[in-house]
Amino acid sequence: MAGRGASRVEQELIDAQREADHYRRLARADPDQYLSGFAPRLYQVCDLLTQLPEQHEELAALLGELVEVSRRLAASDPHRRLPGLALSLGQLARVTGLLGRRSEAVAPAEEAVRIHHELAREDESHLPDLADSLTNLGNQLAELGRHHEALDHIREAVEVRRRLADRRPNAVDLAAELASALVDLGVKLGEMGRHGDAVDTLRDAIGRYRAISGARPATDLPHHWVALLSISRELAHQDRAAESGPYLQEAAVLYRRLARSSPDFLAFMTAMLRRYGFRLTEDGLIVRSETGARRSAAPGPSPLARIQSLNEQGLRLASNGSLGLALGMLRDAVALARQAAETTPALVIALARSLHNLGLVQAWSGRPAESLASCAEAVRLCRRSLSAAPHLVRPLLADALDTLGNRLASLGRHHDALAASQESVALHRQLADADPTAHLAGLARSLNNLGIRLTDADRHNDALAATREVVEIHRRLSAAEPGGHLPGLIHGLSNLGLRLARVGRDDEVLAPTMEAVELLDQDPPLGPGNDVENLAESLAWLGWWLRRHAHRKEARAVTRAAKVLRRKTDG
Repeated sequence: MAGRGASRVEQELIDAQREADHYRRLARADPDQYLSGFAPRLYQVCDLLTQLPEQHEELAALLGELVEVSRRLAASDPHRRLPGLALSLGQLARVTGLLGRRSEAVAPAEEAVRIHHELAREDESHLPDLADSLTNLGNQLAELGRHHEALDHIREAVEVRRRLADRRPNAVDLAAELASALVDLGVKLGEMGRHGDAVDTLRDAIGRYRAISGARPATDLPHHWVALLSISRELAHQDRAAESGPYLQEAAVLYRRLARSSPDFLAFMTAMLRRYGFRLTEDGLIVRSETGARRSAAPGPSPLARIQSLNEQGLRLASNGSLGLALGMLRDAVALARQAAETTPALVIALARSLHNLGLVQAWSGRPAESLASCAEAVRLCRRSLSAAPHLVRPLLADALDTLGNRLASLGRHHDALAASQESVALHRQLADADPTAHLAGLARSLNNLGIRLTDADRHNDALAATREVVEIHRRLSAAEPGGHLPGLIHGLSNLGLRLARVGRDDEVLAPTMEAVELLDQDPPLGPGNDVENLAESLAWLGWWLRRHAHRKEARAVTRAAKVLRRKTDG
């Protein structure tokens, strides 16, 4: 069940990211028309990423973007848009805090509270959101050791929940929310050493959960479970562990119910606990994981051979479309290389290569922030090792800079992306001058990406020159190895059509575009899904351009080719 659930979430995420990327481009071109449509699509991506703990770094980056989008929308329409801004601020604070960056989390949490206070003064329907934001702020402050401030906010949240519950004493949902707030308060009291007060508060919460046990939804079970575990811990602090027996038995019963009714929650909880060094027992208790239990003592291949094997398997899986499995392989390669490099400094090159490969597959999997971090570390390690082994490191540094430029551009950092791309081209050109057979293809690839970076910088004539050189190199490579470089030539030709259209050389656009379409009829392997998707978008735009310039027959052929490529990515 958990495996199928994760697969479903990941597929939904890919679809949501594709739509969000589309609207991001539209919003950049025409924010007045499309920014409001971009916000909910970005929120959908963030909502799906919350279910994947291993992607929370990327989630934090996207939530930062969502906050800025929401802020722009709220500036023009505060009545409708302030609630969305407060919601995105609260989510950013939660995730940033969860990643251990508590000092960064406080500011958005405080701003969310200020906005919700303002909204609740005008309309009490915002009181539940105010209570949530107060609890969130309290949690972030407590993690920074500011316990008294945290306690004030969490107590205020409890009082807001109590007001709401008292108004509608028969409302099960309000009773459950009050119980949850009391759990938060009890946990914080325990963290401050006020174990007696914590036990009283948690007992109050558990009593409220029991009172609504027959009517509440299964989604409240996890909070009840946490309360039972927390009171058991607090009783132990007071040397009253014998009193915790009934609570632990009730926790075990709830765990078994959760296993049946909320397997997605259990999978999420297990992943979160594993990340911080804990695990769940079959009885539903939390215990610290044993470290090193999985390490094998049996002799085997050398660390370098194992690292290389993991990289090869990971890239092979990625090229076959098994991105999830590929990520696992490459993460293992990075972990092994990092460990090996601590005792054998020469293996830092293997670590850099593993990080670069991981960054590539993270990018293909739609994880731009994670990919950027991996590629940036690969570049740093290459620079550090360049003087010691230039013949090994220079090609890797050139490739890593090329990938880093792509990742920076995907996150809107176009100035930094251009600098990385230019450095990559310079290194690839040095390598190709010394050994054209080995390095011309790398030069063409980095030049192709430089053309894109120059276009982003509105340097269209420079972009055209770079793309012309790409096509020339791929023609030379194809002449020497017929069929071996078709994918690169097709991408170069479609990009050349785009660049020519951009600089107004209308009479030259048709030829490279149609050549690209004709080469596609040979059905060459086009690489990862992202590359195919980008090519499809380029051809779709060129089809539109050709139709607009009265090349209707050719436009139909180009548009048809774009649709075929899109079906491949959708499939």
